Amino acid sequence: MFVAKGSLCCLLLTLDSTEVFLMLHDRIVKYLGRTNKAKKKRILSKLPYENDWLDTARANAQINQWVVNAQNQYKNTQSDLLRLNRNVRSHMHEYNDDDIEEILYCEWPELLAVMAKMLHLDGELEVTDIQSKFG
Repeated sequence: MFVAKGSLCCLLLTLDSTEVFLMLHDRIVKYLGRTNKAKKKRILSKLPYENDWLDTARANAQINQWVVNAQNQYKNTQSDLLRLNRNVRSHMHEYNDDDIEEILYCEWPELLAVMAKMLHLDGELEVTDIQSKFG
């Protein structure tokens, strides 16, 4: 199952984007990080916001709370873009910001769709069980 990029963006908005993000993140970072580092690297290299995501995070007061208070400093890498998004989504209520999920989407609107597209192109999307999120 794969949907065109624009359609996927709309569908992802209707889902729990944190649940979907964490599912895709785990497949890319954890599973492929153990089983196929070349595939993981290829997917990471295609993620958007390569040159400016950390500046964007620092410029947003809500997201910057996670950046400045991180135990391990973030670097301007695609792995750390995913790490920041994972940390924020996993600890959403740490800074009492009920809108943080929407803020992440507004700052990086293409991230989920590109993660899904790259997993699909590498034959890894279907095994995430993402289709079960579409009803």
